[in-house]
Amino acid sequence: MSQLEQDAQDEAATAAYAAIADFDEADRRTELASAIEIIYRLPDPQLRSMTEARLRAWLALPPEKAAIVGNSFESVMDAGPADIAMRRVTVVQSVAFKLTPEEIAQLRNVVPRVLGDAPPPTASMSEGTGAPPPPWWAFWRKRN
Repeated sequence: MSQLEQDAQDEAATAAYAAIADFDEADRRTELASAIEIIYRLPDPQLRSMTEARLRAWLALPPEKAAIVGNSFESVMDAGPADIAMRRVTVVQSVAFKLTPEEIAQLRNVVPRVLGDAPPPTASMSEGTGAPPPPWWAFWRKRN
């Protein structure tokens, strides 16, 4: 699936997650654990496209199915290895910039932890137009 064009990948992911949502919880977690292990070992460009396909699939599914599979996905990730969890955070945050604020709100409504604890992305975050951080050596300066 990771070799497909993004639109085809999105469609394939939607079909796969729709099917997985119909599994019982134990089978769903087993299937997701296997997929997570494979997907999170892919090179970064393929991992990003697969992550985008997953998020777009959850947006395309009926909310109740997206919540079922998304929350099972989160449970599997919670029990997974730290290296996969670390990759996930950076990849999901980078893919989130491709989503509209409405899509992000929809994802968070269905799967609250889908984007982690980070604030919603803003234009200034993606364009680097926000205020620059203070110099590292000014850590002792009192902030108002």
